Amino acid sequence: METFRDLRELIRWLGRGQTLLADMFSKRKTVAIRYDDAVETLDGNESTLQFLIRHGVIVQNADSLELDDAYQKFFENVLDINEDINVASVEQYVKTLRLNIDSWLATDSDKRKAQFMREIRHTFRNIDLVTRKNVIDLKRNIDTTYKQEPDFKVKKLRLNDFDEKRKHIVDLIRETDKIIDQQTIFFKTAMDVDLMMTVNEVRMGLRETTHGLIAIGGQIIDYLNRIDYQSRIVRKIRQLKYMRDQQMLTDSTDILKRLGNVNDVWMEPQNRYRTFVSLDFLRNEDSAIDILQHVRRRLSKKTIIHSRLAGRIDDNYLHTATDERHIFNHQELINSFLAQSVDLFTFVWNYPFQTETTEEERLVLFLQLASQYDRDERFEHQEDTIVVGSHTIQYPIIYPK
Repeated sequence: METFRDLRELIRWLGRGQTLLADMFSKRKTVAIRYDDAVETLDGNESTLQFLIRHGVIVQNADSLELDDAYQKFFENVLDINEDINVASVEQYVKTLRLNIDSWLATDSDKRKAQFMREIRHTFRNIDLVTRKNVIDLKRNIDTTYKQEPDFKVKKLRLNDFDEKRKHIVDLIRETDKIIDQQTIFFKTAMDVDLMMTVNEVRMGLRETTHGLIAIGGQIIDYLNRIDYQSRIVRKIRQLKYMRDQQMLTDSTDILKRLGNVNDVWMEPQNRYRTFVSLDFLRNEDSAIDILQHVRRRLSKKTIIHSRLAGRIDDNYLHTATDERHIFNHQELINSFLAQSVDLFTFVWNYPFQTETTEEERLVLFLQLASQYDRDERFEHQEDTIVVGSHTIQYPIIYPK
């Protein structure tokens, strides 16, 4: 397999195949891309497809194509849509942190000490960021598994696996705190202000992450208990159904006796009995004043509510009708825009929407994305024009930050 010579060449070829790569990434879990369809997506430019295959960006299996795992995980991490919980990366960061601290203590070169110090600060930040992301992914995967997995056995196995990963993350957090507490010689000798600020921020972040992991542990226990309870109910219902199908239900069980002893009428309305106050009490007792004031307040509220009631709804408004509208997912579009290198207007103007989109809708969408996500965009001091029919559209050049 060939390799890219430098980063510029990689970015250039990713830009040339961006239409195909975006299509393959959006269909990575649903549809296999065929070779002929990929060539058609690239407007017949088969040489670009062959170049991406030779350099390992796209993997070819017979007549089907798929993204390489490294590039797919990179795109998922950048767009923050990765569902995998990568505990091994945190463990590797902890090992790298120990190695860099020992290397800093062992060397006498000021230049090497500065290099190791930068790597230590960078590793501390990575531990905090990756741990936070793992906790968010863990919470989302737990909820998704419990709510969408139809098989009780598979659901229980996956929840137990998530619990093991949660325990592993807790152990790595304790290991990081242990490194900070034990390396007193390093921190006293280094006397680096940026390092101390970074360590304090990481410790606060790990403390918040630990609280989140405790809540996740309780949620997993609750879900597992619910699964056991639901499984027992399902087994009992299946057993009763089997006995009913075999005409054994009334002879082998006392279900009729038990049902006969149940007199629940939970669907019936509850009877409320009112106790009227005597006139002598209202006339002669001082405590009756509070009761009369309470009745007066309630009657005044009912009068106000009754006076505000709307009139009868016209029958013309009760006819059912269907109104179909095409709504754009702004967050998904801006994530796709930030992951490529063309300007915002060109991106929106050439974006392959699944439904037919007019030029006016694309222009309105461009203005919406430019105004809503200006913090993630870089506005250039130049403009460009495009001719559409008999009109000339002038637009600003906007790139991702």
